[in-house]
Amino acid sequence: MNIDKLRVSKCRVGRKPSAARVPLLLLSAGMIIAAGARSASAAEIQAAATSADSSPAPAAVDRSESDTASKPSSSDSKSDARDAQSLAGRGSEEVEAALGKPTGKLQTAQGALWLYADWRIQFDQQGRALRIEKDQPVRLSKLDPEFVATSDALARAAAARAAADEAELARAAAIRAQKIRIISNGGEQVDLPSILTEGKVTIVDFYAEWCGPCRQMSPQLEQMARTDPDVVLVKIDIVKWGTPVAQQFDLKSIPNVRVFNRSRTQLSEPTHDLDLVLQQVNQAKGS
Repeated sequence: MNIDKLRVSKCRVGRKPSAARVPLLLLSAGMIIAAGARSASAAEIQAAATSADSSPAPAAVDRSESDTASKPSSSDSKSDARDAQSLAGRGSEEVEAALGKPTGKLQTAQGALWLYADWRIQFDQQGRALRIEKDQPVRLSKLDPEFVATSDALARAAAARAAADEAELARAAAIRAQKIRIISNGGEQVDLPSILTEGKVTIVDFYAEWCGPCRQMSPQLEQMARTDPDVVLVKIDIVKWGTPVAQQFDLKSIPNVRVFNRSRTQLSEPTHDLDLVLQQVNQAKGS
């Protein structure tokens, strides 16, 4: 019995140290694993750094390739020059198809001048490319003084022609206004001597807008006044029967046409016959 108790006590005593060593063994194993993990991470970081150092820089490669691509070769420039020079003698449509629309157009004594960023193309009067010159943008603001003087002279001549044409149109309009005068004052009385033209044969036509025969005769009287420099036409609108002007001249019918000579004297009785009007006009011109 004592022997069995002794064995049991020995067994209990032997178990105590093994239970105390288990946590220690686990702690040691954890330290070993952690150290290995740190060593592996350091190795991987070193390997990654070495790999990064050995790889080429892509940005530098891309930039050099872009720089190389952006620089045109001298052969391309020479080709462009040959293509532009080959347009000599071509029409404006062919030039525009090859070079596009010009940045500016001027007119010279020789013909049109087209301005491009790199070229100046001089056309002749028939619209053919006469001369093709290499140009730079800075030269566009420093044109040849002779060219500027020629352009200014042409511009002044064009302005003078336009002013002369406008003055001629104004004179023609004034002449027409003087040659054909229309008085429409609501049928009021008129001062006839004051509206007759001294030194001209004056035709006085009393009419109304609603009068059919008046509308038929009026264009022929106006044509006579426009084509004959010695004849002036005065048209007086009576508006309706019984107005002051109709009573003033005792009008019984319209059209009522009267012809006055150069001294403002009425030749004969009023008429509505165009042939009689023509005879009276010829008579007045001879008097």
